[in-house]
Amino acid sequence: MANFTGTGVIVVADVQTYQPDAFDFGLASGDAKVTTWLSLTTEDILRELRIKWWQTYKSNVFTDITVLNTVELDNTKVNLDQFKRAGVYLFLGKFFFPALTKFRPEADKDRFERMIEFYNSQYNIEFQKILEDGVEYDSDDSGTISVAERENLHSSGRLIR
Repeated sequence: MANFTGTGVIVVADVQTYQPDAFDFGLASGDAKVTTWLSLTTEDILRELRIKWWQTYKSNVFTDITVLNTVELDNTKVNLDQFKRAGVYLFLGKFFFPALTKFRPEADKDRFERMIEFYNSQYNIEFQKILEDGVEYDSDDSGTISVAERENLHSSGRLIR
């Protein structure tokens, strides 16, 4: 079943799937900061979708020019399940490991700084792959994603400038 809630791309268990020892470094999985960062991860992914995908999607799908500039991304129509891996990478690279690092000079980077670099690069790669493969957006509110509702970034065949 697809996650069309608009909230919660990931949970603690998803983080532990990719980084089993994540909560052994001093931040507990139930910490208020962790809960906040999980929410921020979802917000950041949805914001990046609005920036990188939504404008192209609107111009490909909506033919009535008077509607085009007024239609906003409906977070509850995005299948957030497809962003689970990207969400874990973003959570670890942007929120979790930065809270643990000492931010030393380049030559003396600690383990967490190296992990930040790795997870941030993996997030960028994963997010781009999702855009290229096709974002699942339930435009007809049916609760399922049809082939026609899986819109990749460049599906129209037009040159995007």
